[in-house]
Amino acid sequence: MRDRIGAHQRWCFPAVAVLLLGRAAAAQAADSGGFIALTSDYIYRGATQTSHNPALQADVHYYSPTGWLAGLWGTSVRPDPGEATSVELDPYLGYTQTLGDEWATRLAALHHAYLGNNPGSRYNYSELADTLAYQSQIFFTVTVSPDTEVETSDGRSVRRAAVSGDLSWHGSLGHALSVNIGVGYYRLHRPNSSGYGYGSAGLGYEWGRMHLDLSLIGVSGAARDFFYHGEASNRLVGTVLWQF
Repeated sequence: MRDRIGAHQRWCFPAVAVLLLGRAAAAQAADSGGFIALTSDYIYRGATQTSHNPALQADVHYYSPTGWLAGLWGTSVRPDPGEATSVELDPYLGYTQTLGDEWATRLAALHHAYLGNNPGSRYNYSELADTLAYQSQIFFTVTVSPDTEVETSDGRSVRRAAVSGDLSWHGSLGHALSVNIGVGYYRLHRPNSSGYGYGSAGLGYEWGRMHLDLSLIGVSGAARDFFYHGEASNRLVGTVLWQF
């Protein structure tokens, strides 16, 4: 079984169970893999990306024994309830480095590309994320975006810098059960709010190559002012994932 950041950490980095931080850092030979997943709601930083509808997701990735990794993650999306369902594709490239026996770090660049909607391309943006991991259980990630789209109070669309910080813990409960707990904060200047907090607590179950996850997502009160269409709210999310 490949080590991984954790199936529920999509809200802190854009690929469910991807980038395989511990496995990539310890790899002795080139390796590749991926997954196919179905989730009841695609959540990113506490906010739905599918207008509270299910999403089909997939990922393929490759990592080298020198620490480099690359991949492509995709999902169905519906950022605006008034638009049709489309596709988000996120190519990513990163490098993982061990820091002794217990620590590892990963720097990764990725691009969020929204296909199928017109004018869906206005949602496109890039991110640079740096993750510090301890014993493949505790993860701290700082993510910066230089070009996130924002609609101003007078209806104009502009690009602004955004930053987020996430702290999460993935632990084993034995008998193929695991627990995932995380908190984060996202900052981006918008007309009604400049940021909000979010978090999650969930249980996972491994059955061969299958992973089941059930998590409770929570957001701060500021999130309701940050979003325009009720994208952020407390909810229960279930995910079924098959690794290959």
